[in-house]
Amino acid sequence: MRKALFYACIVMLAAFTGCSKEKKALISTNTADESKNSNVKTSTIDFIHPGTVLTKPQMQYAYAQAMANVEPYKTTFANFQSNYATFLSSSYAPHAHAQVGRNLYKSDYENDAMAMFVNGVMWNMTGQTQYADKVIQLLDAWASTCTSIQYPDNDWQLCNGYGLHFMIYGADMVYNYSGLTSTKKTNYKNLFKIFYNYYAAYAATYSKTAPFVVAGWPSWGSSAGKFIMAYGIFCESQTAYNLSLEYFNRTAANGADNGTNVTAFLSTGQPVEGGRDQYYTQLCLASFLEWAQMAYNQGDKSLYDARSGVIGKAMEYTAKYNLGNSVTWDPVTPATPIWQVTPPIAAISSSNRGNYRPIWYMAYNYYHRYRGLSMPYTEQVMASHVNEGATATITDEVGWGSLFYCNTSQTVVTPSYTW
Repeated sequence: MRKALFYACIVMLAAFTGCSKEKKALISTNTADESKNSNVKTSTIDFIHPGTVLTKPQMQYAYAQAMANVEPYKTTFANFQSNYATFLSSSYAPHAHAQVGRNLYKSDYENDAMAMFVNGVMWNMTGQTQYADKVIQLLDAWASTCTSIQYPDNDWQLCNGYGLHFMIYGADMVYNYSGLTSTKKTNYKNLFKIFYNYYAAYAATYSKTAPFVVAGWPSWGSSAGKFIMAYGIFCESQTAYNLSLEYFNRTAANGADNGTNVTAFLSTGQPVEGGRDQYYTQLCLASFLEWAQMAYNQGDKSLYDARSGVIGKAMEYTAKYNLGNSVTWDPVTPATPIWQVTPPIAAISSSNRGNYRPIWYMAYNYYHRYRGLSMPYTEQVMASHVNEGATATITDEVGWGSLFYCNTSQTVVTPSYTW
């Protein structure tokens, strides 16, 4: 990717440098009807840990189901352990570097980040301390070694949003572990602050005053949004959490069908990135889902419910097309350029049609199992991918939804909107 994302900050660079003193964030709520395109609002909350993409009850529920030989948990859990056996081994060692970049030691930071995550999952599931200790060993190495991201670099944002963010996920998994001392916690916050501060530096360079994407596809911007939210949760930073909410407002929650490239989804559910490639469309959806799931885990449903559940509608639209059905495509003319695009985006792309990412259970778990909405096309995808796994680029998305996001015991809470 040759163009970079142009992000802005709603705070000065100095505001990005402190996260240890902030305890509460403003959780978003919709004061207007959920079906309307109103901005996500905020109210004060206490942060929950673990509370990025998974909570302890979610992980313990999945583990109990797997141990009871219930499918698809049993098989997916076995696959999860087998797939990440190297990361779960006591002999796995860190690969920390002083500087990393999108293509600088990429496999090293991705592998270590995922190792932090999967060991954190296993600790929450089993209570076995060797897993938590492995997360700490890896984080200690990175916190004492890494001092920068390769910058300026056109793809530095993707290093954060499709790689290093899993370090934050993993750190949050062991937030309450007795071996995570206050000193270590501060060290990890300082490490993540290094990554986070580049968003402010980049915004200052381009004189931006609010989160915005000038030349990027929605998958680029949404990766930043989920990184900033994860950072805000682990660091208990109100500033970062609110910045993430503001960015969501400008990309999904309050997007209008006006052809601007900050509108990731038209109100019909048509994903703008569908004009690029179907696998990238699902990458975009993966980031938005993780973003919404983190807010949900903090007690906030409004990201999932924004614009009448537009993320869920986009999932159904994408599933329908990738299953071989016809869909209606409304041409999109971005207000500002998108990388390698000559407007208008006149047709949906058939590139990678029928090639699925492991994102479907997460959406179905919220929109159908919790909200009771019909998702017939998503169900068809899930029927042919009963046991979700991971993609070749392991840090593109959480994956493993048939283990983590398959709560069949939920009570349906019907939303005010319908599809």
